[in-house]
Amino acid sequence: MDAAAPRKMHPNKEAFIEGVDHILAKWTALGLAIEHSWGGHETEEKRDDMVDDIVEFFDNAKQKPEPLDLQDLLLEIMNLDFHVELKDESEKEVAAVLCKLFAECRAGNFTTVDKLAAERDAREALGQGNAAVKMSQAAPRPAGMEVEDSDSDSGSECEDDSDDDMEED
Repeated sequence: MDAAAPRKMHPNKEAFIEGVDHILAKWTALGLAIEHSWGGHETEEKRDDMVDDIVEFFDNAKQKPEPLDLQDLLLEIMNLDFHVELKDESEKEVAAVLCKLFAECRAGNFTTVDKLAAERDAREALGQGNAAVKMSQAAPRPAGMEVEDSDSDSGSECEDDSDDDMEED
């Protein structure tokens, strides 16, 4: 392998990044912040940075990622970057869905990512969408952000039971 060639990202990590993008595009509070440019002139860049910050959060988790720490990160980004103070506690739901997505992608299960991509494609085919959708290419939040979770009754823990990782090859 050529030493100057860039390292290829692990497919599990690629899927996770795509899934994070889709999930954030479905988050109503973030969608409104983007649509109304509450982050200023760099609103779209801040949203992209948010994806990177979330992925980095999971990359840096020493063991099992803590959902409460992820909720704090989401609250901090929404407050500092988009000037949004969440009162609806939606960060809890977003954190739970992100933790579930992380566990799935880490295990090589891309079912949720594929489902979210299919929803996006269906919405684009109908010509529906909002500013967050057009910017991120992910589907807008329909009724809720529910992800079927048959393995966990609370959805509040980030599972990390797999020996597989999402490191770059």
